[in-house]
Amino acid sequence: MAIIRGLLFYIILPAQAFAVDEIHLQLDALETAFFTTEKIELTYATPQSARPGLSVRANNIHSPYVDEDFGISLRCVDAGYTLPTIDCSNGILEITYPGLEVTVLRFTFQINIMDSSGDLTLRASTKWGNLNAAYSVNSDRRWQADISTEVADLAFLSPLLTSLVEAFKGQSIVAGKANLQAHLSGLGNRISDIAVDTDIAELSVEGDSVLEKVDLAVATEFKRTEAAWLFTHTARLLAGEMYILPGFSILGDRPGFYIASSTEPTVLRLAGNWFPEDKRIELQDLFYLHPDILLLQGSARLNTGQALLLSDLALRATIPDLAATYPIYIQPILLETNFSDLELSGAVDLSLTYQDSKLNKMELLIDDVYLDDAENRFSISGLNSHLILDSSPQALQSTLTWSGMSFYRLDFGPGDIVFESTGEDVKVLEWQDIAILDGGLKIKEFAVRDLAGSDFEIKIGGELTPISMQALTQALGWTIFPGQLSGEISGLRYSHNNLQLEGNITVGLFGGKIDIRQLQVADLFSSYSVLTTDIKIDRLDLEQLTDVFTFGKIEGSLSGRMDKLRLEDWHPGYFEAVFATPEDDDKPHRISQKALENLNELGGGLSGTLSKGFLRFLPAYSYGRLGIGCRLSKGICELSGVEESGENFFILTKGGLLPPWVEVKGAGRSIKWDDLIDGLKQIAEGEVAIE
Repeated sequence: MAIIRGLLFYIILPAQAFAVDEIHLQLDALETAFFTTEKIELTYATPQSARPGLSVRANNIHSPYVDEDFGISLRCVDAGYTLPTIDCSNGILEITYPGLEVTVLRFTFQINIMDSSGDLTLRASTKWGNLNAAYSVNSDRRWQADISTEVADLAFLSPLLTSLVEAFKGQSIVAGKANLQAHLSGLGNRISDIAVDTDIAELSVEGDSVLEKVDLAVATEFKRTEAAWLFTHTARLLAGEMYILPGFSILGDRPGFYIASSTEPTVLRLAGNWFPEDKRIELQDLFYLHPDILLLQGSARLNTGQALLLSDLALRATIPDLAATYPIYIQPILLETNFSDLELSGAVDLSLTYQDSKLNKMELLIDDVYLDDAENRFSISGLNSHLILDSSPQALQSTLTWSGMSFYRLDFGPGDIVFESTGEDVKVLEWQDIAILDGGLKIKEFAVRDLAGSDFEIKIGGELTPISMQALTQALGWTIFPGQLSGEISGLRYSHNNLQLEGNITVGLFGGKIDIRQLQVADLFSSYSVLTTDIKIDRLDLEQLTDVFTFGKIEGSLSGRMDKLRLEDWHPGYFEAVFATPEDDDKPHRISQKALENLNELGGGLSGTLSKGFLRFLPAYSYGRLGIGCRLSKGICELSGVEESGENFFILTKGGLLPPWVEVKGAGRSIKWDDLIDGLKQIAEGEVAIE
């Protein structure tokens, strides 16, 4: 407005003094803070001309706020003036923008070129809606503008919104209509107040985010102070469905949230101060209500430099019913974890304050929560907790109880824990030992460090009191066999989504024992976990072992190890294993014909004359040592035996006190791991035919 007024001042005054029909002015370039253009033309036809009027035309206008260059043509037909006032009762404004049809607006204006006062009104009726705008400025350069629109087809504006709004890139408006009321006021080229009310109906959007027949009511206000902008923003979802993809990633996945309207509107309200020079936003009121689903209340401080950084946060989240909240707001951020498909019920209330990039205080209330994994990996019932953390040195007590728990078909008894927290560190004051089948878990140490921080860590130390293998195998649906599972847990540590066992777990089994050492699980709560460990086996009684299965009877002992075991997503990926009869074994070494034939199925060929003559009718045979090795890599098991002979290896060697003596030679060095496991399963289930 100021630019046009200045140009008119220098054009119209000379036209008054001299008999001039038309004055034409061309500027090669014009640059402002909001736009630049290479050429702008202004033509003024005086009242002495056949068609008096005023026109301004500019093409190739570039603005940092718009992706594409655009053009403007302003014409005022039959413009009149009585100095110092210029009147236009019949004006036409044309806007050209790539992807949009030419937009034509009709307007009127009155400008006082001497005292900087005047007014401007625009009225337009196009195929996409109606526009009414009024602008006025007084002699002290205070101005105000009022705009109202009725947009019948929001899809018409989709290309323009894609250019103007960064968050709208990749989206396309399919349908919708809107009513907008806006009021702006200011002084000179300075805006002081902005108020916009928008009602949107039947909005449908396609793209990464999807909206279907959405009705929204949005109200936004900005008011300038000396150092900041005061703002309030309220949005209400009245009808329709939305699938919103915010754009951030969690655990390598971009979550999306499906939100549908209900009988009561979903409301988002933001209010606070924006300090553009300090690049800071102080959000004094954050309110989000999804009726019966989620309530968020709080405040925050954000730094808006090169990246958005949250420095302070006070937040309270209330979830009245986890069953309703989980699929909408929780499940989408857990898709890449083991918690992506849960059945939930109960209520949660969380309050926290976050200052200087660390947790200052947190209070968590859990009320009668039930959780069950759809793949039957874990569950918990009757979970209740009142957990309090405070960065102050004052010691605070918290409680955690549950009525039942299960993990991979193993049932655990109820639990009752009393915590004491000091700062972000937590330790256990009282602990009820947890029953596990016919044994239990006796906790001697339980500590939490840096809760909610980047170095969050849990450490558990205790003792696994003997659990009978009969109860364990029955619970897991395995073949039932005797023995006991026990262990001393000197340091089970969890941090950065990794689990590490510092001590050993010992399994007393088949007259011997199995030690599990250096157990680690990487990405424990992700959808793809990796377990590594070393296992040592010491003098298992083969007679007890083979009595459990249908393999056939073998007498003797078996020791060995499995080094560098790596389970990827709980499937073997690599290990180096060797199992053999101890050289100093003092037990009888006898093998039944059934066991021998089954071993032959795995080894690939009996040597000697067992398959000929009367020897095949004998019920048992003597052997020297039994053993097999496997180096698993890329799904292939490279085999070895208890004894090597050139290119051959023996699974069973000759020896023992009583004849006849037998041996089993391996037929090949390589076998697919899946084929080996299938063979063992068939033998264990008695499905291999002995001819």
